[in-house]
Formats: sequence, C-alpha cells, structure tokens
Amino acid sequence: MNRSLLPDTAEFERMKQNLLTTVAALDVQRKRRHRITAISVAGALVLATTAGAIMIASAPQGQINYLMDCYGAADMNSLHGSSVYLPGNPEEKTPTPLAERIRLAVDMCGASWQVGTFADTESADGVYPVPALVTCQLPDRRLAVFPSQRPPEELCVSLGLTTPHD
Repeated sequence: MNRSLLPDTAEFERMKQNLLTTVAALDVQRKRRHRITAISVAGALVLATTAGAIMIASAPQGQINYLMDCYGAADMNSLHGSSVYLPGNPEEKTPTPLAERIRLAVDMCGASWQVGTFADTESADGVYPVPALVTCQLPDRRLAVFPSQRPPEELCVSLGLTTPHD
C-alpha cells in the first residue's frame, strides 16, 4: 500500500475541520429557513385571524337594534336564547338609541323569565319570578342580558364583555 496517497494527520484534521464547518453552516442556514417559514406562517395566521375577526366583529345594524341574547345565569356558557324585538326591521341601517335598546332587551328577557323559560320548578299559576337583570354588550355589539345583582361594570368585565355603549 502506498502511504503517499493517504493524507497525513495535519491534512486529515484540516479536512475534518472543513467538513464540520460546512455542516455547521448548512445547519445554520436550515434553522434560519425554518425560522423564516415559521414566522411567515404565524404572520399569515395572524392576518387571517384579524381579517376574520374584523369581518365578524360587528353584527349588521338591524341585528344590533333588534336582536338580543337572554341568559339563564351570569355565565356565557349558561342556557340562553336569542330574541327578536317585534316589530323590528332587520334591514334597518339607522341605530336605535342605546337606552331604548337596553329597555327592549330587559323587557324581552324579563318576559322570557316570567313565562318560565329558565325555571327549574313548576309554578302553580304559570308565572315565574323575574330576577334582577343586567345588560352587557357582546363583541358583535348586540346586547346580552344576565340575571345578576352585580353592577354592569363589574359583571360585564367578569364575563369578558363590555358595558353597553354606542
């Protein structure tokens, strides 16, 4: 075997160092590409989520004016239903004054309570007590009514909602 064809120890160390340097550089490039891809995907998701939230953030004015949710407990996951104020126009483009919307929402929810929608027991006369009702504003700007003794600013915040505003 001819020893002159084999690299000496110094040459072997230089080749090994070059190989390790190349592998390390390729690894850095791969990590950089993965980071850029991950950041791009995350950015696209944020943009898509934001665009979707903006699109559904506000209900049409007719729904804001004439559609409300009544809850059976001061909990967003409790039994609830949506009611439409009659004779409301769902195609309405002009905002109904906030005070009137709140009054209508409380009246409609109170009527739901009075007929036993949220009752646990039977009533002898078919009339059920109406608890104190608090109005909050949903993210889409419609109103939600909850049974509670807490003031709106406290209850609404605890539910992740806001107090009603125009």
